Amino acid sequence: MRFFYGDKNILRALEEAEFWKHQESEHTDVIQEVTPDLEEEYVSRLEEYKEIFDSTHARIVQLIETAVNCQNMLSPEIYQEIINIINLAVAQSKVFVNFLGMLLRESDAVKNNPAAVVVINHIRRESEYFIGIVTAFMNYSCNQQNGFTKEMKFQ
Repeated sequence: MRFFYGDKNILRALEEAEFWKHQESEHTDVIQEVTPDLEEEYVSRLEEYKEIFDSTHARIVQLIETAVNCQNMLSPEIYQEIINIINLAVAQSKVFVNFLGMLLRESDAVKNNPAAVVVINHIRRESEYFIGIVTAFMNYSCNQQNGFTKEMKFQ
């Protein structure tokens, strides 16, 4: 991602979050498809993650629509809400990455399936990419914002 969006960097980060929450939701299905004998406890967790990602994705879409409707003139409240949802999206991805690591270490179904190992490692790297790029974008964006209070800084 590039940092030349100026005061719209926050919206660019929101777009990335929208894309990656959709991807992570799909990735929960991919993991189950590539590992048909996955232990039930992991299947249940993947289903929970899918619901969480879908819910966050829906809220992000609402915020994008709000930004479009107000012609990207964000009130401090909407700006803070965007920061909060991006923080949430990144936190969810960090938890998901940890879960994927656990899945690779502890699931016999995964360990005995070389294709699943490759796919899950790929999915993990993609979520790590999202975490890194959005964190960089938000840190840059928040450092460029002069009119917002300290508590609006990206966490």
